[in-house]
Amino acid sequence: MSKRIVIIRHAKSSWAELGQPDFDRPLTARGKENAPVMGKRLLQYGLEPDAIYASTAKRAKQTAELIAKATGFANDIHWDRFLYHASPERLEDQICATDDAYNTIYIVAHNPGITDMVNDAIPGFTTDNVPTCGIIAFSIDADTWADYHKAKRQLILYDYPKNNSSDV
Repeated sequence: MSKRIVIIRHAKSSWAELGQPDFDRPLTARGKENAPVMGKRLLQYGLEPDAIYASTAKRAKQTAELIAKATGFANDIHWDRFLYHASPERLEDQICATDDAYNTIYIVAHNPGITDMVNDAIPGFTTDNVPTCGIIAFSIDADTWADYHKAKRQLILYDYPKNNSSDV
């Protein structure tokens, strides 16, 4: 059996309000448009979520909510303040702690942690930067999430809003 992990960088956020704390930055109009589009693409790829974990930063919360709605996800989103600017190790801790009843999880978080994490996690995959609302999905050959570190991993997809080569 395999488990699937979908790592999602929050959508485009605003820097318009001077002095606003980073944690409180909202999505821009483009971000609000891109998130549902990417949620629909996830469904087209057959990646319907069993659970969604997201940072509590405003832009990540908005992204997670818009993607959840676009995918028809009707359960509660798991909000985790420790996913705000999480290290790759923290992201991996979240994966390992996931309930084994879930087979496909989404994690909505921030750079640089997600870029560093996916570059280390997926053999043969590298990117300089996961763009805003970018999605990296990969599978792990394991029956339990706790086996994440020793499981074989394989890229399923890498997609982002400005990707014109998407075959969806």
